[in-house]
Amino acid sequence: MSRFFKEFSQSTFSYYEAFQFVRKHNLKGFILSAAFFNLFAFVFVGVLAWVYTGKLIDSIYGFFNFPEDWQEWGNLLQILTAIFIRILLISLYINLFKYIILIIFAPVLAILSERTQNILNQQKKSINLIRLISEIGRGMMMGFILIGLNIILYLGLIFLSILLPFLSPALAILVFFLESFFFGASMLDYRNEYYQLSVKTSLQKIFKHKGLVLGNGLALNLFILIPFIGVLFAPSFALIASGIHANKVVH
Repeated sequence: MSRFFKEFSQSTFSYYEAFQFVRKHNLKGFILSAAFFNLFAFVFVGVLAWVYTGKLIDSIYGFFNFPEDWQEWGNLLQILTAIFIRILLISLYINLFKYIILIIFAPVLAILSERTQNILNQQKKSINLIRLISEIGRGMMMGFILIGLNIILYLGLIFLSILLPFLSPALAILVFFLESFFFGASMLDYRNEYYQLSVKTSLQKIFKHKGLVLGNGLALNLFILIPFIGVLFAPSFALIASGIHANKVVH
């Protein structure tokens, strides 16, 4: 338990080391490039979701059929329905985007992980294309797994909150911590892939160092809540912070 709290606290403070690492090794250009890529992905996926939500709203409108004297109430109901769906979309999108970027942001994270570990290990070798492709595929696979777990988790907790409404605040906190753990696990897996650990061995390392994983993911979850800046920079710094700290404690 003492190791858990020690790794947890060190993992959250390793973000400061990540900022220093970027400055020392002149990675600002790479971080900014990654941020613009992330911004493009955020806007592209958001616009796509917004357009298809509009089509969904139009389809739902087809089910409304009110008499002439109820027309005003029908229009009001349509407006309220559209607002509800839009709010639901925005809420769901913000919640799931951090998992979506694990998929579409995988190439950038894989390159950044390779670059970070090369510097930490004082290796001046070019990026290994085969390993890079492997990291991208593995990162995307992890993203799909996390999205699936997230959906299952939300459905289960929604059902539980309906049965036990008084537990809803505690369940919301539990979801936040579980999300943080899964996100931190994904960041650590990029580092483990660099050292050519199998998925099974990587998961063993992840669950052995739960404090490291949770601390990194929790800081990332809080970082990503910062308007605009969090979405752009949080994943990159989380990956670097995870790699720096993991190299100190994971053997």
